Amino acid sequence: MHLRPFVLMACCVVTGAPLARAAQQEPVRETPAASSAQAPSEASVSSGPGGAEAQATLFAPLPRADAPVAAVEPEPEVEPVIPQTVVTTVEPEPEVEPVIPQTVVTATRRPRPTSGQPRAMSVVTREDLSCRSARTTPEALFESEGVFLQKTNHGGGAPILRGLYGQHVLLLVDGVRLNNGTVRSGPNQYLNTVDPFLVEQLEVVRGPGSVLYGSDALGGVINVRTFWPRFASEATPVGAVRAQAGSADESLQGHLRAGLSLQDTAVAGALTLRDFNDLRGGERVGVQRYTGYQEGDAALKVRQRLRPGLQLYLQYQGVRQEDAPRLDRSVPGDFRRFSGQERDFAHARLEHAGSGWLRRGAVEFSVHRQAEQVDRFRVSRDRLERDDVNVWTVGLRAEGEAPPVDALPGAPVPLFGAEVFHDKASSSFGRSALSGETLDFSPRPEDARYPGTPTALSAGVFGLLSSDVARPFSYHAGLRAQLHRVSLPEDARLAALFPDASVPLPVLPATTQNAVGLAGELGVRQRVADGVSVLLNLGSGFRAPNIDDYLRLGAEGPGYLVPGRNLHPEQSYTAELGTRVDRGPVGAQVFYAFTVVDGLVGNVPTLLDGQELNPDGVPYLTRQNRERADIHALEAAVSVRVLPSLTLATHATYTHTRQKRRDLTAEGQPLILEPLSRTPPLNGLVRATWEPSEMFFVEGVTRWALAQDDFSAADLLDIRTCAEVPDCARTPGFIVVHARGGARLGKRLSAALTLQNLFDATYRTHGSGVDEPGRSAVLSLEASL
Repeated sequence: MHLRPFVLMACCVVTGAPLARAAQQEPVRETPAASSAQAPSEASVSSGPGGAEAQATLFAPLPRADAPVAAVEPEPEVEPVIPQTVVTTVEPEPEVEPVIPQTVVTATRRPRPTSGQPRAMSVVTREDLSCRSARTTPEALFESEGVFLQKTNHGGGAPILRGLYGQHVLLLVDGVRLNNGTVRSGPNQYLNTVDPFLVEQLEVVRGPGSVLYGSDALGGVINVRTFWPRFASEATPVGAVRAQAGSADESLQGHLRAGLSLQDTAVAGALTLRDFNDLRGGERVGVQRYTGYQEGDAALKVRQRLRPGLQLYLQYQGVRQEDAPRLDRSVPGDFRRFSGQERDFAHARLEHAGSGWLRRGAVEFSVHRQAEQVDRFRVSRDRLERDDVNVWTVGLRAEGEAPPVDALPGAPVPLFGAEVFHDKASSSFGRSALSGETLDFSPRPEDARYPGTPTALSAGVFGLLSSDVARPFSYHAGLRAQLHRVSLPEDARLAALFPDASVPLPVLPATTQNAVGLAGELGVRQRVADGVSVLLNLGSGFRAPNIDDYLRLGAEGPGYLVPGRNLHPEQSYTAELGTRVDRGPVGAQVFYAFTVVDGLVGNVPTLLDGQELNPDGVPYLTRQNRERADIHALEAAVSVRVLPSLTLATHATYTHTRQKRRDLTAEGQPLILEPLSRTPPLNGLVRATWEPSEMFFVEGVTRWALAQDDFSAADLLDIRTCAEVPDCARTPGFIVVHARGGARLGKRLSAALTLQNLFDATYRTHGSGVDEPGRSAVLSLEASL
């Protein structure tokens, strides 16, 4: 199905423009984690997106790294009054109304002012999203410090945090896991299945996050916060019409949102249609054929106040992507594409906030479905091969927050919770002749990505103490224990695929793999001067081997993967030292982190029936725990408001990695020392923003990256890293300049224009399979209803 006609219809509805920078001064929604003494009453809820005017100082929006934020001064200490023998009446604490349920991804899972954030993090706000006019949700992270984006194809986008990606970076949508039991070791397209027009804020925490979020959070956590409908007392418009067009890929996107706001009920629905054509790169590349794809997204959200202090939130999000090619796995006569990429997400959350022993509590239930269909057109063999994978994830999570523990220094607030997630996967493989009038697939279970219906179950408990950040010295400490259980069916695929092997290949028996994950963290923050803090964090993370690790069979990255069973959990240990400056017009943060990963699971060369290469000439690989990986990361960001209307900002990130691994094809050889695959080069940006009034802004951005020649053996075999160039030894560096501006057109209309790659440079980010756009323009228009 082609979506372009529908996108055109959606675009024709628009009579105005997107929310420009000046139109986005509403407070950002905050997590319903306020105490009864801090949270506003129902009457104080503002017209902002789920926030409250009274919360603006206590629950300040998480900062842009390039924008200074005023320091939060501690409240003066009050002398206690000596108790007298006077009987007084104790007034009950007022009921607390929970706000829209968004999880702020921090070390404490509680909203905090910018100066009180205890971890290295970056935030893309609703204002940033409106100004950047990002094509996709991953591309909205292009300008975030500490984030390097890898793009296998035009329909992908995998963030790399501190040298780790794929299975080692945890993705959340509204605080719910997007990762599942089949997330592969390489880059994936999961983040690109989130509609960018639904996003109100992107939060990135760099470093381990397993204490609060469990497995996979070794490199960091990315939480995508989407919009929620508002009650009638929250005067923010619910409806919006948005259109966006880009010249680099002749793309059109249309978004329509409408809703109903009553006193105790709020409902909103959204529809997005997106059509992308072939992408034109820089002057030396031109049009990159077979890069376009189509997409449709839908969402429905309900927010119901059951009584003061108790709210129910319900939502559904769905996405359908069609015909996204994968060029790095394609050659003439052998073409591959993601013919179908589907995601369905249903989520219910019941939240209580009030006084008593449980200041805040929440229970949430989620159902996630990820489906992927990959077609391989093998013209020379007159064959279409279709690989289907379907994964259902059911999750249940409960957490609570108690009043401060007055007996401990700093009166820390305890947070505790438990969660359980269950994954069930199924896959199929079939072949059909291309020359026939209709496709008639014959099933081939021996070629399926996974045998039978494997399942994975994870159950964990966690606890966290975090002290008052208004004090000069604050701290947080937490622990998690988690059980991970993977049920693997009998696997006879290798024996069926290679019946003529010189030695019969084994049939792997059905088994259950159990693993225990443990994580802990301790962080301290000391204010050394007004607006200047020093932070030290020690933390550990873990990742339990998943279904994909144990059972994956078929093409994977630069090789052909064969399954194995001898795996154990990965464990990381991180020490992070940093400083944060927040003094008037100057904002800055510098962090250094050293991470050791024991047992990092990765692909290593192996033999199958004594052979190193399969019939297509690619090496056989298998998953194995490597000995150790060391990661050094240095991240710096500075922002200065040099004039009332002019802000200059810059940031840079350096990552150095080393791992020790074995080569199973060379018995008795010493350990191989090499970098982790796709380690990003030194990279960063410089930005200048001019805002002469609330109605207008102009911005110039220069993104840059040095050349990368620190390659692993897998990088040298991967066409995404080493293109078809003789003696490939490095990924070229680049400098690219963008310009953008925006204006507010009336009370509810706004527009933004981005001029990309002004000098038409040819470039791609390290490890990517597609070049970035050449000289082009993106126009975005929005009208709020």
